Parts: sequence; C-alpha cells; structure tokens
Amino acid sequence: MKRRSLSIILYILLASLTLSTSGCGVKAVSSGNQTLVVGEMWKINNLDPATNGTLTMEKALITESLVGTKPNFELQPSLATEWKRIDPNTWKFTLRKDVKFHDGTPLNAEAVKWSLMRAITINPQILSFTKIKTVEAENDTTVLIKTTTPNSDLPASLHYSNTSIIGLSSVDKDGKLIKPIGTGSFKLDHFDPSTGDMKMSKNTQYWGTVSKLDKLEIRALPDPNTRALALEKGEIDFTCDPPYNELERLGKVNGLKVELNKTARTYIIEMNLKEAPFNDVKVRQAMSYAIDRESIVKNVLFGCGAAAKGPYMPGMAWTNENLKGYPYDPEKAKQLLTEAGWKDSDGDGVVDKNGKPMKITLMTYPQRPGLPPMAEAVQAQFKKVGIDLKTEIMEYTAMSEIASKGRWDMKMSAFATAMIPSPSYHLNILYHSKNNKVIGYNNAEIDKLIDQCMAVDDQKVKYDLSKQVQQILEDEEPVLPIAYYGVAVAMKSKVNSFVFNPTAHDYMLTNEVNIKE
Repeated sequence: MKRRSLSIILYILLASLTLSTSGCGVKAVSSGNQTLVVGEMWKINNLDPATNGTLTMEKALITESLVGTKPNFELQPSLATEWKRIDPNTWKFTLRKDVKFHDGTPLNAEAVKWSLMRAITINPQILSFTKIKTVEAENDTTVLIKTTTPNSDLPASLHYSNTSIIGLSSVDKDGKLIKPIGTGSFKLDHFDPSTGDMKMSKNTQYWGTVSKLDKLEIRALPDPNTRALALEKGEIDFTCDPPYNELERLGKVNGLKVELNKTARTYIIEMNLKEAPFNDVKVRQAMSYAIDRESIVKNVLFGCGAAAKGPYMPGMAWTNENLKGYPYDPEKAKQLLTEAGWKDSDGDGVVDKNGKPMKITLMTYPQRPGLPPMAEAVQAQFKKVGIDLKTEIMEYTAMSEIASKGRWDMKMSAFATAMIPSPSYHLNILYHSKNNKVIGYNNAEIDKLIDQCMAVDDQKVKYDLSKQVQQILEDEEPVLPIAYYGVAVAMKSKVNSFVFNPTAHDYMLTNEVNIKE
C-alpha cells in the first residue's frame, strides 16, 4: 500500500513537472527564444549613427529618424508625428509623445536639437542636403528648424539614417560615442570591435509595436562566399547578396529560401573628369556605347538587376522614363573615339592620341558580389573598342581615399539613389558642382535645376525639374550607369514575415519578423 501510494505521489510529481516544463517551453518561444542571427556584408567598426546610420537604424533597429517612409517612397510619421513649413526657410516638427530612449530618458525637443547638431558637426555632408542653419526647441514637443536656403526637401532629408536620433548618454563627457542609445525596438547589449559582432535585445518599452524577436545578432561577414557558407552551415539565419552564381543552388537547399528584390540603387562608373580622356564628352559617350549592359545583367548578375538607362530605376515617381540610354554599339563607340582623336595608329589593338595609348584603371570593391565580375566584363568589352582597361579590387575606404587625392581614372560602385526619398538627394550629392569635387563635374545649368528642385514645394514641378536634369546627364554622361541593383536576400525557411522594403539600403528588418519553428 505504501509502495502504491509512493508510486502515485511520484506520478503526480512527474506529471506536475512535465506540465511545468512544458509551460516554460511555450513561454521561451515567445520570450527569449526568438533570436535572429544576421550575416552583415560590411565590416563593422563604427556604431555612430551620424556616419553609419544605415546599420543602427535599418539593420540593428537601435535608432530612428524623425521622418519615416513608405515602400513607395512617400513620407510618413516616425519620431515626428507631423511637420509644417512656417516660411520659406523655417519648418516646425511636432514630436511623438511618451517616447523614451533606451536609458529611460524622454525624447524631447532639446534631445532632438542636440542629436541633430551633433550629427551635422560629425558629418558635414548632412548639410549639403538638409541646409540646416539652426535647430531650436520651442517647447518639449516642438522643434523649429531653419535652413540657409529654401529647402522643400527638409522632411525627406530627416528620414536620412545618419540624422537618426540618439540620447545624450550615448557619449562621454568629452563627446566621444560610448554606444548608441536610441529609441528603436532593439537596444545594444554588446559590441565586439575586434570582430564587429553586435548583440541586441528587444526594447520591451518600445513606443510602437514591440518586436516579435527577442534577440538580434549581427555578425560582420564582408566576403560574399563566407556569407553563403555560414548560411548553409546554420551559423546565421539571414543575409543578403551571396555570390550571384550561387543563388539558384542556394534556393534549392533544404531549409533555405532566396528572394530577388528591386531597390533604389544603381551600379555606376564614376570618372575623373578633371583629367583626359574623361574630360571629353565624346570619349565618355563612346565608353557608354562600349558597355553591353544586357549581357552583364544576364551573365554576370545572373538576372539579379536590370540594364540601366539613367540614375533612377523604373517606376520611381521622379524617374525620367523617356531616357533612351546607351545601347550596346561597339561600332558607334569606335566612331566617337575616332572623332575625339583616338585611333589605333600602330596596330597594337589599343587606341592612342598624340602617341599616348588609352590605358586606364578601374577600381572597385568586393563586398557587393556583382562588382568584381562586372569590372572584368567591362574590361573585356572595352578591349573590343581599343581601350586598355586594368581592374583593381580593394576595400571601399581605400578606393575612396585614392579618389579623394585626385590621382585616379575610374571607380565602380553601387550608389544608393534614395538615401532620402526625393530626387534632389542623388542629383545634389553626385552632380552638383559644390558637392562632386572628386569627379569634378561642373555644369551651371545642372546646378540651377538642382537648386530649384530642392526649393520648390510643388511635387510635380520638382519631379519635372529632376527629369530635365536626367536628360542633360544622359547627353553628357558624366557618370556611366550600368545596371539597376537587385538585392538577393537569402534566409532560413523558418524566418517568417520578412518583407523587403525598396527604400532599404541593403535590407531593412521590421518588428514583424519572427522565427517559425
């Protein structure tokens, strides 16, 4: 009897323990067990939102900007609920109430003022498109921003990730960043500067919809092949831009899925217009005719993208859809080179002028998997028209540093065209003579049209001005557009509710993403 009673007691205890652990298991799935590990394509050695806001705002979800944007590039509220133009040079922004930074301090106008002025000080490029002169706190929830010149694009400019807002406790007494303290749905727990790995946990006090994930980890994996291998081995759950020649195979791997998406980014070749032969428009046009864009998209990008006619991808509200572009025409390229005085006078297969052969160097970087093979394709295509092109693969920062010193020929990159959702951003950054000191493009009519595009309120007029600029750029080809960027997102099948946002600058996570076991 005692033995039976003991058995009953043991059974009850075992059943109770099973129910208890089962309950804990259910709880763990919704709290503490939802961890997404992301393989990031860039080295991570900088967590300052003023210079690396794409990481902190779009990928790590630590910081947020005053103004948000919809997938169709329309503006929407974020930390600011509304904005109004008071006069040509003054804007009033109303802040969202009851928002707190990760350290518990309130988001108010003084905090926004401090954060914006700090960002401008650290990253002067922000001034080139915000035109901010002063930022003042009218009261706790109202920020007044004055610009040096009329700028109808100020709200769009304050969507720019490098203007995302951080709290005062983000820096030490000397103003040096300790770690970004934002208002986003995740807060930074740990950063390893030696590896670039980041660990974040859910902000349970987030003002909006709290993330379905509990933890978010970002691991720096700059090599595309490494990213693909890490995904296959199960070391990461999510990444973008593995090698394009691996996309079809990865999509067939059990437990993985691959998506191809369009985004506002264009593969371009910039040239040193201060030097020959690039200061001759006929040479630039010849080079553009010498590039077989359709072949590059098909055979190099494996269909991940589209041949480019101009700076903006089709379908954007301000894209000039009437551009003809430069179809592949090597004979036309040779004709233009001849008209510019370049011909193969000694029969060595390379055109020359005044005894000097056209030997040029094209720089690019490896993090975006399409760039190195694209450079090789352009090299082969240029050879067919008598241009001797050498390619050099290096880190992006090294390439930029070389170009900044003025001793360079060409560089290929994937240029984001809507870091702020307005046509003026890309045009102002790359083509306005005040800002493109590196390539040296100078066209007074372009400058005037871009200035008008930034100032005018009427959206239709703004877009029409932008389209005029695009037409002039097609005629003068100061930059060679190659292909519209396609983002390949690869992830484990269990990653649920990821929806690609075309406004992202690689990828943009949301609070709906979760792990479905």
